[in-house]
Amino acid sequence: MWHLAEILPRRHRSSIPVVTILCLLGEGPGRSLMTGICHRNQWGASFSKTREEAERFLQKLKPQIMLFDRDIAGADWRSLVTGFAAASGGACIMLASKVIDDYLWNELVSCGGYEVVRKPLREDEVCRAVRMAWSYWSSAAKRASSTTK
Repeated sequence: MWHLAEILPRRHRSSIPVVTILCLLGEGPGRSLMTGICHRNQWGASFSKTREEAERFLQKLKPQIMLFDRDIAGADWRSLVTGFAAASGGACIMLASKVIDDYLWNELVSCGGYEVVRKPLREDEVCRAVRMAWSYWSSAAKRASSTTK
């Protein structure tokens, strides 16, 4: 995993937000597109193929954003989102789905998720969703830290 902050001179590091994304995506065009998107935007990304692998990454990385494929074999997306929402400490969970409607979005939010993005993934939509999720996560983290002081 890489971050822009790791390659910049120290004097510039504090101004770069470090976005860390955990992706549970199968092999294929969506995964390669996300790899490119993360590289171009200098976001840290870890990819997993199974729920178990994603759980190990979650414990190590503490990502701000997670992107799950709704169609991951062997996993019910509802229990996946519910479990990761509870364990993540406030990460924004996005679901990639071929079908998007208000019912799916409402169901995702009720499970603790944040946003649905259309499959096949499109760079402009993914970038918009990740930036909005990071902004939301950042604001929530600031509010939480100000109430604990």
